[in-house]
Amino acid sequence: MVGPAHVPLAALIVPFGLHLICTTSALMAKANHCAEGWKFYSGKCYYFSTYKKTWTASRDACVAEGADLVIITSTEEHTDYIDAQCDEHDGDDGRGYAGINVSLQVWVWSDESNYTYNDWGPGEPNNIGSDNCVQLYNNYSDKWNDAGCNYTCPFVCYKSE
Repeated sequence: MVGPAHVPLAALIVPFGLHLICTTSALMAKANHCAEGWKFYSGKCYYFSTYKKTWTASRDACVAEGADLVIITSTEEHTDYIDAQCDEHDGDDGRGYAGINVSLQVWVWSDESNYTYNDWGPGEPNNIGSDNCVQLYNNYSDKWNDAGCNYTCPFVCYKSE
Protein backbone atom coordinates (compact mmCIF):
# COMPACT_ATOMS: atom_id res chain seq x y z
CA MET A 1 0.00 0.00 0.00
CA VAL A 2 1.24 3.52 -0.70
CA GLY A 3 0.50 6.87 0.87
CA PRO A 4 0.40 10.39 -0.62
CA ALA A 5 2.69 11.04 -3.58
CA HIS A 6 3.33 7.30 -3.84
CA VAL A 7 5.41 7.14 -0.66
CA PRO A 8 5.24 3.69 0.96
CA LEU A 9 2.89 3.80 3.96
CA ALA A 10 5.57 2.20 6.18
CA ALA A 11 7.82 5.22 5.53
CA LEU A 12 5.10 7.49 6.92
CA ILE A 13 4.24 5.34 9.94
CA VAL A 14 7.73 4.59 11.24
CA PRO A 15 8.91 8.19 11.67
CA PHE A 16 5.58 9.15 13.20
CA GLY A 17 5.70 6.13 15.50
CA LEU A 18 9.21 7.00 16.70
CA HIS A 19 8.15 10.58 17.33
CA LEU A 20 5.15 9.37 19.30
CA ILE A 21 7.32 7.09 21.44
CA CYS A 22 9.77 9.90 22.18
CA THR A 23 6.96 12.29 23.03
CA THR A 24 5.31 9.73 25.30
CA SER A 25 8.60 9.07 27.10
CA ALA A 26 9.15 12.79 27.57
CA LEU A 27 5.66 13.19 29.03
CA MET A 28 6.20 10.25 31.36
CA ALA A 29 9.49 11.73 32.55
CA LYS A 30 7.79 15.06 33.26
CA ALA A 31 5.01 13.31 35.20
CA ASN A 32 7.43 11.63 37.63
CA HIS A 33 9.34 14.11 39.79
CA CYS A 34 10.36 11.63 42.48
CA ALA A 35 13.91 11.77 43.78
CA GLU A 36 16.29 8.94 43.08
CA GLY A 37 15.43 5.91 45.19
CA TRP A 38 11.76 6.94 45.45
CA LYS A 39 8.97 5.30 43.46
CA PHE A 40 6.03 7.06 41.82
CA TYR A 41 2.42 5.91 42.14
CA SER A 42 -0.79 7.87 41.65
CA GLY A 43 0.59 11.36 42.26
CA LYS A 44 2.76 10.41 45.26
CA CYS A 45 6.38 9.44 45.76
CA TYR A 46 7.13 6.47 48.03
CA TYR A 47 10.33 5.36 49.71
CA PHE A 48 10.61 1.74 50.88
CA SER A 49 13.43 1.50 53.40
CA THR A 50 15.70 -1.50 53.49
CA TYR A 51 17.00 -0.68 56.97
CA LYS A 52 15.26 -0.83 60.36
CA LYS A 53 14.35 1.94 62.78
CA THR A 54 11.87 2.51 65.60
CA TRP A 55 8.58 4.22 64.68
CA THR A 56 9.79 7.62 65.91
CA ALA A 57 13.17 7.29 64.17
CA SER A 58 11.37 6.10 61.03
CA ARG A 59 9.12 9.15 61.06
CA ASP A 60 12.11 11.43 61.69
CA ALA A 61 13.90 9.88 58.68
CA CYS A 62 10.85 10.54 56.49
CA VAL A 63 10.43 14.12 57.76
CA ALA A 64 14.12 14.80 57.05
CA GLU A 65 13.32 14.01 53.40
CA GLY A 66 10.30 16.34 53.33
CA ALA A 67 7.97 13.35 53.68
CA ASP A 68 6.09 11.44 56.38
CA LEU A 69 5.40 7.83 57.20
CA VAL A 70 2.93 6.50 54.67
CA ILE A 71 -0.74 7.33 55.09
CA ILE A 72 -2.83 4.74 53.29
CA THR A 73 -6.22 5.92 52.06
CA SER A 74 -7.54 3.10 49.89
CA THR A 75 -7.50 -0.60 49.20
CA GLU A 76 -5.98 0.07 45.78
CA GLU A 77 -3.07 2.02 47.24
CA HIS A 78 -2.51 -0.62 49.91
CA THR A 79 -2.91 -3.89 48.03
CA ASP A 80 -2.20 -2.93 44.43
CA TYR A 81 0.89 -0.86 45.12
CA ILE A 82 2.35 -0.86 48.63
CA ASP A 83 1.98 -4.61 49.23
CA ALA A 84 3.38 -5.34 45.78
CA GLN A 85 6.43 -3.16 46.47
CA CYS A 86 6.90 -4.57 49.95
CA ASP A 87 7.01 -8.09 48.55
CA GLU A 88 10.59 -7.23 47.59
CA HIS A 89 11.49 -6.72 51.27
CA ASP A 90 9.61 -9.52 53.03
CA GLY A 91 10.99 -10.74 56.31
CA ASP A 92 9.89 -12.10 59.65
CA ASP A 93 10.06 -8.63 61.18
CA GLY A 94 7.16 -7.12 59.26
CA ARG A 95 7.17 -5.06 56.12
CA GLY A 96 7.49 -1.68 57.72
CA TYR A 97 5.90 0.98 59.80
CA ALA A 98 2.98 3.02 58.50
CA GLY A 99 2.15 6.51 59.73
CA ILE A 100 -0.55 5.46 62.17
CA ASN A 101 -0.29 5.28 65.95
CA VAL A 102 -2.31 5.70 69.13
CA SER A 103 -2.82 9.28 70.26
CA LEU A 104 -5.07 9.82 73.29
CA GLN A 105 -6.35 6.22 73.04
CA VAL A 106 -7.46 6.69 69.40
CA TRP A 107 -5.70 5.41 66.27
CA VAL A 108 -4.74 8.41 64.12
CA TRP A 109 -2.40 9.05 61.23
CA SER A 110 0.86 10.87 61.91
CA ASP A 111 -0.63 14.07 60.44
CA GLU A 112 -3.31 13.82 63.19
CA SER A 113 -6.07 12.94 60.71
CA ASN A 114 -8.54 10.19 61.56
CA TYR A 115 -8.18 7.07 59.53
CA THR A 116 -11.03 6.08 57.27
CA TYR A 117 -9.29 3.06 55.74
CA ASN A 118 -7.82 0.18 57.73
CA ASP A 119 -6.78 -3.37 57.05
CA TRP A 120 -6.23 -4.98 60.45
CA GLY A 121 -5.28 -8.64 60.69
CA PRO A 122 -7.50 -11.08 62.58
CA GLY A 123 -7.70 -10.07 66.25
CA GLU A 124 -5.87 -6.80 65.64
CA PRO A 125 -5.38 -4.35 67.09
CA ASN A 126 -4.85 -6.51 70.16
CA ASN A 127 -2.93 -3.89 72.18
CA ILE A 128 -0.60 -6.45 73.76
CA GLY A 129 1.74 -4.53 76.02
CA SER A 130 2.16 -1.09 74.53
CA ASP A 131 1.40 -1.85 70.88
CA ASN A 132 0.72 1.73 69.83
CA CYS A 133 2.10 1.74 66.28
CA VAL A 134 1.20 -0.08 63.06
CA GLN A 135 3.28 -2.44 60.96
CA LEU A 136 2.41 -3.34 57.40
CA TYR A 137 2.77 -6.98 58.32
CA ASN A 138 3.69 -9.87 56.06
CA ASN A 139 1.67 -12.44 58.00
CA TYR A 140 -2.14 -12.44 58.15
CA SER A 141 -2.30 -12.17 54.35
CA ASP A 142 -0.67 -8.73 54.33
CA LYS A 143 -2.92 -7.28 57.04
CA TRP A 144 -1.91 -4.67 59.60
CA ASN A 145 -0.44 -5.52 63.00
CA ASP A 146 -0.26 -3.25 66.03
CA ALA A 147 3.31 -3.30 67.28
CA GLY A 148 5.43 -1.66 69.92
CA CYS A 149 6.79 1.68 68.75
CA ASN A 150 10.30 0.81 69.97
CA TYR A 151 10.44 -2.33 67.84
CA THR A 152 12.78 -1.82 64.88
CA CYS A 153 11.57 -2.65 61.39
CA PRO A 154 11.70 -1.16 57.90
CA PHE A 155 9.34 1.69 57.05
CA VAL A 156 7.56 3.37 54.14
CA CYS A 157 7.66 7.14 53.54
CA TYR A 158 5.50 9.12 51.14
CA LYS A 159 5.20 12.67 49.87
CA SER A 160 3.35 14.49 47.14
CA GLU A 161 5.08 14.56 43.79
